[in-house]
Amino acid sequence: MFGLHRWCACLGLLSRNDWLWWNATDGLARQLPGRKSPLLPGVEEQLWLQTRRELCSGWYLLCIRHRGDNRQVVGFLRQGGSPWRQGRPMFPVRRRWRVVRLARPGRPVLNLQRVQQPLDLLELWLLRLHGWDAWRRVHRRMAQSKELASAEIGLGNRAAVWRYYNKLLAAQAYHHELITYETWQRRVEAKAIASLPSVPEGAINRFALRPWGDFSAIEPDAWAVLLAPGVKLSAWALQAIAYALLQAPGSLLLYGDEDAIRADGKRHSPRFHPAWNRELCWCDPDYCSCWIVAAELWNRLTDRELEGPGIETPSGQGLVLHLTNIAEQHAGIRHLPLVLAHRFIPAPAPLAPEAIQEILRQQLAPQPSPAVSPAPLSAGYRLQWPVAKGTLLSVVIPMRDRLDLTQACLRSMDCYPAGCDLEIVVADNGSEHADTLAWLNEFKGGSSAQRRQLVVPAPGPFNYSAINNRAVDHCRGSVLLLLNNDVEFLCDGWGHHLAANALRPGIGCVGALLLHDDLTVQHAGVILGIGGIAAHSHQYMPAESPGYLGRLQLAQELSAVTGACLAIQRRHWDALGGLDARNLAVNYNDVDLCLRAQQMGLRNLYLPQVQALHHESKSRGRPEGAAYAQWRREWAFMKKRWGSLLNDDPAYSPHLSLERQDWSLVLRQSVLKSR
Repeated sequence: MFGLHRWCACLGLLSRNDWLWWNATDGLARQLPGRKSPLLPGVEEQLWLQTRRELCSGWYLLCIRHRGDNRQVVGFLRQGGSPWRQGRPMFPVRRRWRVVRLARPGRPVLNLQRVQQPLDLLELWLLRLHGWDAWRRVHRRMAQSKELASAEIGLGNRAAVWRYYNKLLAAQAYHHELITYETWQRRVEAKAIASLPSVPEGAINRFALRPWGDFSAIEPDAWAVLLAPGVKLSAWALQAIAYALLQAPGSLLLYGDEDAIRADGKRHSPRFHPAWNRELCWCDPDYCSCWIVAAELWNRLTDRELEGPGIETPSGQGLVLHLTNIAEQHAGIRHLPLVLAHRFIPAPAPLAPEAIQEILRQQLAPQPSPAVSPAPLSAGYRLQWPVAKGTLLSVVIPMRDRLDLTQACLRSMDCYPAGCDLEIVVADNGSEHADTLAWLNEFKGGSSAQRRQLVVPAPGPFNYSAINNRAVDHCRGSVLLLLNNDVEFLCDGWGHHLAANALRPGIGCVGALLLHDDLTVQHAGVILGIGGIAAHSHQYMPAESPGYLGRLQLAQELSAVTGACLAIQRRHWDALGGLDARNLAVNYNDVDLCLRAQQMGLRNLYLPQVQALHHESKSRGRPEGAAYAQWRREWAFMKKRWGSLLNDDPAYSPHLSLERQDWSLVLRQSVLKSR
């Protein structure tokens, strides 16, 4: 085996086993650990790797693939003491490639920067290339670049092409400033802690620490501080908690943010939570590891009034589900957006899906409860809710010519069964092409007892809201699905999941995971405030990545979901009056509908198990001219109608960016107030 590796290295074919790693804890070079053992970032959030053996000079192809919550890793290959580095961004999950050149024989060093959290290095390849192949790859990459055109150089000028190739990839690497967790602690957290008002000494003395399993009673006016195994309070936690409880006297449960801490005291892996999110707590076993519980709720454990499966398990997960179930009934759960706890050992193993299923069955009785299964790429769960037999889902599809898109959309419904009864209502916004008109007549004629098919004329200028409102008037289903004609489903049972969740008590709008053609995320719910109004969550991240704290793969409550694929109960639609066709004809009508549903006391859901392609903007393009002016008017209307709510999304953290959709940190001073 050793001989094979040495032979491959001589030929310039290096795998992950041919690199050494400088350990952050002792500074020694050693063999890389197994793929399931994460690498810990060292000084200034960097990792350093070097080849075991000397390589020949020449051209190489570098490939890296890693996993973990490090969304903006940048890799630089350097040789010896030379300051010249060949870099590129190396986003997670997918393989990332670039051509590199070694000017002389040696052992090149790979420097990974912006490694904020433990990184699972899955693959690391360095492949020797012939010069012609290297230039072919460089030319192909640069031919797609506006940078080369603006430089006014020909592809024959190799020195200039190589210079611009490196300039392009380096510019991508630092396109946005990255706020590190260490910087955030210094410039945001430290100021917040310094601004904490003093509280009476008696308020601090009211807290009693309780590890999992210790259910001893506390004084009637006291609070139990429930800590998961391997978790300790931050130095400022009790003062911050006492102040938050004084501001919200009706609270029964309070939780905050948290991070992890290494043996050397360095903090990393911050977990910035949303305000109370029941659906996410059901699906995420690591929702929070520190809870502050009022005595009137805590002492019910001592009196054995609060019992159920999972309460005495080592993880405490069942206990949290029982406590939150009671506290939520009294609107008594609050979140304080400040780091209150540090984890210094890994979290305990979560409960089995069967245990969670039994807990939910007891809590939801006599209402139907879901089946529970493991979620992919996460330690969490997927919930499958039952739907009554005979439930009819009315699918509303607006179109105007572009017959190819509509036909592909309908083919996907045939390819991937919905799992419930369907009727399809096509709203025709003045199609003119002869083949489209002929198809619409044929489509109407294909209606049957098994699947009603209807075409509703909706002529006139494009008004998305009015077109859908008109089509809904002809629907018979108890659940409506607004669906763009450029959407194609990728999974079985999509109709079952959407209808079953839309029919649950207290649920408003239900959305899906929509993907670009390259299988990166187009929509995983909507976050308020990004870009001024709202933007799609996790956009452009690989669909197979876990996302921020695993949230890409977990069902959860969000303030809004996109109207490109939005399910809602018919009776809720009628109560809300449908989409706002007068003020929001084209833009933000879906966000507005979701916010009105939320205002009515309903919860909007994102379902990652419903996946579809969304060929975004293919049917209408991007706004220009009059369309741009209309977008500006509707943008201003949303700001006027919803005001400050757009800057304080309860499903998001005030410590995360409102400029980007990647859940990165921001240097914004937050108000020390629970929510």
